[in-house]
Amino acid sequence: MKYKIYTIGLLLLASMLFQSCADNKELVIKGKVQTVEPYGWADVNEVKNPDVNYKLCVGNVIWSLILSETFIVPIWLTGWQIYEPVSTKIESK
Repeated sequence: MKYKIYTIGLLLLASMLFQSCADNKELVIKGKVQTVEPYGWADVNEVKNPDVNYKLCVGNVIWSLILSETFIVPIWLTGWQIYEPVSTKIESK
């Protein structure tokens, strides 16, 4: 019985990991609708868009701290999902 409770708890925890707060967002950039992805330290040069404002995803930071002993979860959450697109930057003229 004890193992069933642990198994259910682990499944619930794993399901919460898939619900990270950093999601793709569709934004109008230079007159075109584009899907902007979150980024982290591992893909900053490939994914970060200079025309988009990003915010730190605090939920991913908290999950990284809670699951720091797993090594894989913090690397994945901070490496590819730490900054979430919020809005486009307004060009000043």
